[in-house]
Amino acid sequence: MSIGPERSARIATMTESARPVWEATGDIDALQQWLKDHHCHGVDAVLVTMRVLECDLRAAQHAFFDAPCRRAEREFHNQVMDGLEAASEDL
Repeated sequence: MSIGPERSARIATMTESARPVWEATGDIDALQQWLKDHHCHGVDAVLVTMRVLECDLRAAQHAFFDAPCRRAEREFHNQVMDGLEAASEDL
C-alpha cells in the first residue's frame, strides 16, 4: 500500500514524537490518548502504533480499537461492519 510522501513523512514524524510517550508509560491506552490529542486518527494512528510498538497490523488494530478514547471509532467501525453483514445477507 502506497501512502504518498506527505503522509509517509507525517506518520514518520508522529512515530518519533509518540515513541517517548510509549517508552515513558508502556501504556497502550496512554499512547492512544496522546495520538488522539495530537490529531492522529484512523489508519494513521494504527500505522504509528505498529511502528511504535513494533507489532503487526492485527495487534495495532486491537491497541487502537480497544483504547477507551477510541470508543467513537470502535462504534462507527462496528456499525459499518454490521451494515455490511446485513447487506450481504440480502443478496
